Amino acid sequence: MWSGVSEHPYAHLTPDAVLDALASLGLDVDGRLEALSSYENRVYLAHRYDEPPVVAKFYRPGRWSEAQIRE
Repeated sequence: MWSGVSEHPYAHLTPDAVLDALASLGLDVDGRLEALSSYENRVYLAHRYDEPPVVAKFYRPGRWSEAQIRE
């Protein structure tokens, strides 16, 4: 568990980090990334080559349990 939000990678979430995270999941992202409206989390629409776009949601640390996220 992180002792503070500023130490968590979420605090340093950049477009490059988002694209790298999606690519690490095997998604063939093309570099286009749109921030979507969200009060608590960071949500992005990521475009892919020859595939429909995907929505990537990064949850604020300590706000939700893993069980709540999976629900």
